[in-house]
Amino acid sequence: MDTDLQSKAMSALVNMHTAIKNVQLYPPTSPTVTTSIERLYLQLLDVLRQEAPLVFAESEKKILLRGKLLNQKEHEMIHVTSLLDILLQCGVKSISFDKGLEREELNTFIRLLAKKPETIQNEGGLPKLMAENKITHIYPDKKVYVSMDKDKEVIASVDIDHDQSIESPASAEDQGSDDPAGQAISRLTEDILNEQADLRAQASSELVKIIESLSFDRQRGLIERLSERLVEWIKLETSVTPAYKKICNGLQTLLQDLLSRERFAETIPIMDVFSKIHTGALKKDDPVIKVSLEVLRNTASEYNIHILFKEFTTNEKNKSAEAYQILAGFGDIILSPLLDIVRDVTDSKERVNVIHLIVAMGQTAIPAIKDRMNADAPWYYLRNLAYILGHIGNETSAHILVPLLLHKNDRVSMEALKSIGQTGGSQRGPLLLSVLPQVNEQLRINIIEMLGKVKCAKAVTNLVDMLKNKSLLASDEYISLQEKVCNALGAIGSPEAIPALSEIAESKSFLGIRSCPVEIKYAAKRALASIKRKQEENTGR
Repeated sequence: MDTDLQSKAMSALVNMHTAIKNVQLYPPTSPTVTTSIERLYLQLLDVLRQEAPLVFAESEKKILLRGKLLNQKEHEMIHVTSLLDILLQCGVKSISFDKGLEREELNTFIRLLAKKPETIQNEGGLPKLMAENKITHIYPDKKVYVSMDKDKEVIASVDIDHDQSIESPASAEDQGSDDPAGQAISRLTEDILNEQADLRAQASSELVKIIESLSFDRQRGLIERLSERLVEWIKLETSVTPAYKKICNGLQTLLQDLLSRERFAETIPIMDVFSKIHTGALKKDDPVIKVSLEVLRNTASEYNIHILFKEFTTNEKNKSAEAYQILAGFGDIILSPLLDIVRDVTDSKERVNVIHLIVAMGQTAIPAIKDRMNADAPWYYLRNLAYILGHIGNETSAHILVPLLLHKNDRVSMEALKSIGQTGGSQRGPLLLSVLPQVNEQLRINIIEMLGKVKCAKAVTNLVDMLKNKSLLASDEYISLQEKVCNALGAIGSPEAIPALSEIAESKSFLGIRSCPVEIKYAAKRALASIKRKQEENTGR
């Protein structure tokens, strides 16, 4: 029965933290906010029917619930430690819920805790605000009791007698240079960066033994203090040992903790090493890559991504650049929801922000974008996908854009053409020539211009054939097309085009039909001059 009640109380704490964060992340009337507070209220009523008051407290850096120390597994719940941090930042070390709790009391209390700590302090502190808002069934800093054994209890309140308090020895690494444990940790953090793999393996194994001998809070504190060294070790390490997995798990827990506290600057170096391994920027074997992928996936929770994306788009805490860097570090792991935003969100500023974020992820995003290239997708979505590929693609991925050249919306086809021009490399000519007969007149002119700009020698035969194409009516469109063909041939500079260009430039009739329009004639002369200049330059060499 007691175990069941403790489980319910723990669940209430987790949901309290969720409710506070929802108030911070969503509008006041959002269903997400009201639903989370209502769920918490019903949970608290259930617990209080069986036991009152329900007390959550901190004493000597230990977490207590219902007068009992939390076990290690409960300590590892980030929501619980983060909730305690919120209370401590508000100057409160314990909070008690009692029978008679009203729904509105809880609603007001959660919204108070969602405020910035400095705002609460400036307004007189949490106890004062609770009193002003007539919160009478929730008490701050109420004395609680901690069970030590069957025969004895000690008070664990704010003014606790330290002679009777729970022992909280200083961390080994804080005890000074003369402390053997501190010296051992110092030596091991040097050895894990040794060039010899066997020495690194032995040192990391011994370091893990020391870490595991500590309480959860001290484990987390030690890993945080050693995180810079551990990151350097991960960069260096080449094999997955039991110690490697455990240290990576410890860093993953630290990542969760740092993100929940929005300590983005400290998150970045840890994220960066796992991200570089995942993307291949740091070359590692598959087992090492797999561990990094697991860390990134486990860290990329919906809650964490929401926190990061909110800051990225609003810059509410002046940490937008840091949030951007962390989000980009997740790479293809979070691509699907980001691409959904590009497709579905109506706010153009938010769409642009996400597009820039995807571009920052680089070529890891290409496969996911390829999967989204559906002809039935909205035109603006396809145009944005083409834009992204134009910034992260390469000549091996340029073919993905070819179907968009045939899209009925001109803005889509033009963006695809621009992106092929930017990234297609040696494949630009063949890809553009493959659709040249099928595209509309305006796009054909644009493609011909690009073939000239990229000096596609393979296009000369096609362009000469177009130049010889007979037309009874010299329409403006026809003249413009032929001018572009001449210009492209001149830019390419192939002698193969000289006969056709010369016939146009020198004769009074155009292919025996009628006089050549003067615009085309001048374009042919310019092209010939350009080709001859290139020939002279080549001869001079």
